[in-house]
Amino acid sequence: MPFSAPFDLTQESANVIVRSALRDHTVGAIVGSALGDAVGLYTEFLSADQAAISYPSRSFTLASPNPTPFKLDTHRSPKNPGDWTDDTDHALLLLLSYLHTASTNGADPLPTPSDFASRLRIWVQQGLRVLDTMPLGLGRLVGTVVATKNFVEEPEQVAREYWKRTGQRVAPNGSIMRTHPLGLMCLFRGEEETFAVAAKISRVTHYDSRCVIACVYGTALVRAVVRSEILMEEDINLLLRKVVVWYAGQPEVGTESLELDLAELEKHVKAESLDVLQLDEREAIGYVYKTLGAGVLLLRMAIRKTRESYGSLLMRVAMFEELITDLIMRGGDADTNACFAGALLGAFLGYEALPDHWKHGLRHEQWLIGKAEALCQVLGLADGHYDGQEDKDTYPDGGRGFVSEHEIEGRWMVLQQTAFKKIEDALKATSKTRSRWSVPWPGKTEH
Repeated sequence: MPFSAPFDLTQESANVIVRSALRDHTVGAIVGSALGDAVGLYTEFLSADQAAISYPSRSFTLASPNPTPFKLDTHRSPKNPGDWTDDTDHALLLLLSYLHTASTNGADPLPTPSDFASRLRIWVQQGLRVLDTMPLGLGRLVGTVVATKNFVEEPEQVAREYWKRTGQRVAPNGSIMRTHPLGLMCLFRGEEETFAVAAKISRVTHYDSRCVIACVYGTALVRAVVRSEILMEEDINLLLRKVVVWYAGQPEVGTESLELDLAELEKHVKAESLDVLQLDEREAIGYVYKTLGAGVLLLRMAIRKTRESYGSLLMRVAMFEELITDLIMRGGDADTNACFAGALLGAFLGYEALPDHWKHGLRHEQWLIGKAEALCQVLGLADGHYDGQEDKDTYPDGGRGFVSEHEIEGRWMVLQQTAFKKIEDALKATSKTRSRWSVPWPGKTEH
């Protein structure tokens, strides 16, 4: 029987309800992604077996007074519970680029590849200036491409040359982790414009067709989920077909070995379980299709659970934590997988359904929500005035000024000393041998 409201809504009332829902789901996508990133850090680079040994309760809390402690090793020791990683930092570079030129007076130009490239180079050298954090987690691909002399002026050309130089086979997940804000910026723009800007921003560093199609599809999914255009699993499949058709029609496809292996793509985005994706496969943990497939599968699971529970509020509140926890306990590139999946689930469930003991434990929670609210104001989803030119946070130096190379070197030394002191203190507290903490500090093998 079709839904029949017991009362008539005025157009004004309906608009208020829709606007409020869009706002909640927009903020949910941004915060949900950061939460996935922060919780995923607990098991990043571990195998599923190692994750199970390290966190036998399969339960995580970010909020004070008793946040879940990390399995201490040289990878996690520079961070604290509630910190996000480079994944969220890079997404924020895009958001800040957009907000810098946006206002509630009608201006909202999309981020350009050149501005994003410039901000990315600053991040590689100095970290996220607005929050005064260091550039931890820099991967090989991004580090190499960004360090190239003419990167800021011609980022796509530099990325293309790197891709060719490495045998046209490198397809890591370092661009899909950052592009979800584009789906929010494009809420009221056309679908194909959304596809195009996602492709451009991927190619700033990641030129391979698999990276590009993953960014296009992931960005389009975030946009469609917030717009309530993804209600059934078939809607996910339909959007994939649209993206594939659009991509095949791009002029560069077919001229540079950029054709898609559709079977390989569908194997991942139509996976029936996380086991199929082998997320902790040691030589391929950073493969972009693993991250894409994990996020899409969790969105499918959320749709199924919602339908099975008839939209139960209690089920929705528990869903984000349950799905993200199961994902990160698979190990691998857990923070990136959960960062992308968190964006999709946050967009689907909304901010209010995110677990309190996670979202209130984010280190920069209020700042992040403030930027999400600024985005909502620019999009017309929240009241209030906003002008990015008046918001010093959006400037490339974060309103703090740049730091000298000498000061950066000093900060690295302090960070290293602090990290190793944490390990030493933990060793003393547990009276364990040093071999327990002998896990190497791996960088992102590609990203």
